[in-house]
Amino acid sequence: MKHLKLALFIALIALLFLIPVFVHNLYWVNVFSEWWIFILLTTSFWLVMSTGQVNLGHAAFAAVGGYMSAALVSVYGWNSWAALPIGIITAGVVALILGFITLRITGIYFIIVTVVLNYVVQIIFGIWTHPFGGLIGLASLPPPNAFFKIHFNSIPALYYLTLIFMLLCVILIYRIYCSSMGRVFRGINSSDRLAEHVGINIMNYKVLAFVIGCMCAGLGGVLYTYYTGTIQPTSFTITQSTYYVVYAAVGGLAYFPGPIIGTLFLGYITELIKAYANFQNIIFSVLLIAAMLLFKGGLWGLYLRGRNLFLRLIPKNKTDLKSV
Repeated sequence: MKHLKLALFIALIALLFLIPVFVHNLYWVNVFSEWWIFILLTTSFWLVMSTGQVNLGHAAFAAVGGYMSAALVSVYGWNSWAALPIGIITAGVVALILGFITLRITGIYFIIVTVVLNYVVQIIFGIWTHPFGGLIGLASLPPPNAFFKIHFNSIPALYYLTLIFMLLCVILIYRIYCSSMGRVFRGINSSDRLAEHVGINIMNYKVLAFVIGCMCAGLGGVLYTYYTGTIQPTSFTITQSTYYVVYAAVGGLAYFPGPIIGTLFLGYITELIKAYANFQNIIFSVLLIAAMLLFKGGLWGLYLRGRNLFLRLIPKNKTDLKSV
């Protein structure tokens, strides 16, 4: 069974790398690149949420990473590959400082604090003219510098760049999810008091999940600047943070594939209803309510129930075949 899963995973990765080869419409290649960034952001949000904390300020850390990298490249002339880790680390340092302050708050109060954080970051970048461009932001950002003679000034090249970084982050988060650390995260989510009583320092683990998730968000912000060539205070708002919640919930909050499935599904829905973009939030709200009420566990939970029902209907031995 493990060999089958590994073979399917390798086949899926190969298929993703072949998309620009078979999809000749550059618009859709561009859309896929955007989806990879959203998957990275949603999955990293889900990691933070695995400890029981709903971070509605997740987009703020993407803004921190994106702005820091973009400013170093466009204003100070840094190499993109030197600026990229600085953006990620800056997002992590901000998360570390704020984590020790805010993660002591739980429930609705923590959600309110993270909502305010989103607005504060947006205002700060909006009034900070140098080096972040103020309300105009930073535009006409150059593509990433060539890496071993590989240039990133084309849509397929940016596709591969976003895909590789997305896969690295998703694999990292999956490894954390399957490790003892991930089990501690889920234990804290189930009952933080019980986890504390058995000797777990829940504060340290919450901060750890928060910092890792926000550093991945910072990477997502940097990739966004590569993808769009621009960043403004309105690039990452409370609306984007809310979308990460919806993506994860529709896909299935209780399962690792949930954020990925939800992002792809709602990303495709967004493309289908592009002519009716004003109704997007209404459609997303209906889908979120349906996920909560009609198919608990989201789309992945629905798939698992359907698979289990199918397996129960299949005869397992000769006796079962005779009875049929």
